[in-house]
Amino acid sequence: MIIPGADTLVVVRNTLSGDFRSAVRTTVGVCAGLVAWALMSSIGLATALAASPTLFNLLRAAGAAYLVYLGVQALVAARRTGTPDAARQAGREEAPARSGRDWRQGALTSLGNPKVGVFYTSLLPQFIPADGSSLSSSLLLAAIHVALSFLSLLAYAAIVARMGDVFRKDGWRRVLETVAGAALVAVGLWLMVSAVTGI
Repeated sequence: MIIPGADTLVVVRNTLSGDFRSAVRTTVGVCAGLVAWALMSSIGLATALAASPTLFNLLRAAGAAYLVYLGVQALVAARRTGTPDAARQAGREEAPARSGRDWRQGALTSLGNPKVGVFYTSLLPQFIPADGSSLSSSLLLAAIHVALSFLSLLAYAAIVARMGDVFRKDGWRRVLETVAGAALVAVGLWLMVSAVTGI
């Protein structure tokens, strides 16, 4: 959870392009995706997915393509930063639209990562007591994972938001947005190649 991954990159990117509230909404979306994976694991869907390499790699490729899409969006936004059109667009993109977009990006990034399902079906069962309810124990462990993920992502967001207060000038914002976009594209392409090659 602590090592930065796709979810962390999306949270960081939305913190840079918005503010800490954007990060919170994105993090809630990521955690909603984790909850969905936990529920799918508890009813056996994640196990079926893990048992089908083709389906698993197709989902990985779709998630990777979405990361590339978000990265390209960030790169385009970085080029527009500081222009009058960008300022007008930022003014128009307020509460409901921004809230929905932040949450959706977090949820789709999480849902597009089938390794989360594999984590719930392969690692967590080792910690389920033999004499207890497997369903309630697995859901409890998943809830702990979701809570820790929420806290770790918000910790990253808090650091980035604080740095954002220092680098508020358009030049710095453009550099940070470009770096975040390039990182998303790089991770997305790497995951896509991994999905295609089956690594």
